[in-house]
Amino acid sequence: MGGAGLLLPFADRLPGSLFPHGTEPVVLGVIADLHHGLEPSATERLDVFLQEAAARNPDGIIQLGDFNYGTSEADECMNLWNGFGGRRFHVLGNHDMDKTSKEQTVEYWQMPGRYYSFDLGGFHFVVLDRNNLKTPEGYVPYDHANFYVDSAMRGHADPEQLEWLRSDLESTRLPTVAFVHQGLGMRDEILPVDNARGAVDQVLREAGRSDGRPGVVACFCGHHHLDRYNLMGRIHYVWINSISYYWVGEQYGRMAPYRDPLFAFLTFNPEGHILVEGRDTVWDSPSPRERGYPGADDLTPFISDRRLTRTP
Repeated sequence: MGGAGLLLPFADRLPGSLFPHGTEPVVLGVIADLHHGLEPSATERLDVFLQEAAARNPDGIIQLGDFNYGTSEADECMNLWNGFGGRRFHVLGNHDMDKTSKEQTVEYWQMPGRYYSFDLGGFHFVVLDRNNLKTPEGYVPYDHANFYVDSAMRGHADPEQLEWLRSDLESTRLPTVAFVHQGLGMRDEILPVDNARGAVDQVLREAGRSDGRPGVVACFCGHHHLDRYNLMGRIHYVWINSISYYWVGEQYGRMAPYRDPLFAFLTFNPEGHILVEGRDTVWDSPSPRERGYPGADDLTPFISDRRLTRTP
């Protein structure tokens, strides 16, 4: 596990006392971007993850979006997922509405809502939905692949959701972890609040600042099929690589699959750190470099091990 991983200490830290001492660690298994219905081996990849989850018996499992199309063609995928005996959580991704409305996918997955929160152990978790277009007429939910438009219009969290998020974060004194499909936090500059990322970043960044609460301590994203980390302000941002492949585009053969499925287990430890246990593999041949893909050097067939530290 995590043979290509990296253990990363961090300079920007909060007092360890802000974490809930006396509680048990919380463990979540996590996957991103399965793309069932598109990636030919998606079912087999999911089965490998679920077998590992059954062996490790985490407190729950979560998928970070682009899971399946939310229709009956995904029944095999859903039956596998629902066969896990512990708690199961979903995050909406953009391609999950390629063939359905958002409401249909939420119902098919039996989500409590398109965004929601929950507590496990001494931690608070929020699940967000950035699958909205911002148009001159208002915010439009993703619906039957309507998001193939100007990129500035995509990936927005609607004002109703942002107001809910502010209220939700104000209501807890527990350290909070956010899950969202589209990536946050890899660029250090503060973006304007009318930017799709900037609006969400501002709410996460401000939580707990005024009264000494721990606020948001980490944010995990999918979507980009990349293994990335950044510390911005007091929040650790981690992008979880796809379980399946990197999309290199039509010119280079569409999908460049990973030989083995990639996934991670996250341990939220009351002693004051978060462990990311990743997984390492290689490219199925031909690799992106062998295909002549120009961005090949930026791609990696692994999820890194990480230790996100908060100590005095």
